[in-house]
Amino acid sequence: MAVKVKVSSLLRKYTNWQEFVEVEGRTPLECLHAIEKQFPSIKRLLYDKQGKLRPQFWFFVNGQKINAGELTSPLKDGDELMILLAISGG
Repeated sequence: MAVKVKVSSLLRKYTNWQEFVEVEGRTPLECLHAIEKQFPSIKRLLYDKQGKLRPQFWFFVNGQKINAGELTSPLKDGDELMILLAISGG
C-alpha cells in the first residue's frame, strides 16, 4: 500500500528537500525502512551506534503521536505518516 510520509524540515536535506515522500508499507516501521532504502544517508541520523532508533524522532499517524510500540501497527489506505525530529534545549 502506498503511504504519504511527511518529512519535517530538519530532515529534508536527507530526502533531497522533499517535504512528502511516497513509499510502500503496511506499518510505520515498514515505511521507515522504505525511506531508508530510498535515501540511505538518513539511516545514520535515525539510529544510534547500537542500531536503535533515536528517541528524539517522533512519529505521527494522521496527526496523532504514536509511541515506539505502535510502529508495527497497521496503516490504512490514505493514512499520512509524519516523521519529526524533536529538538530540545534551554
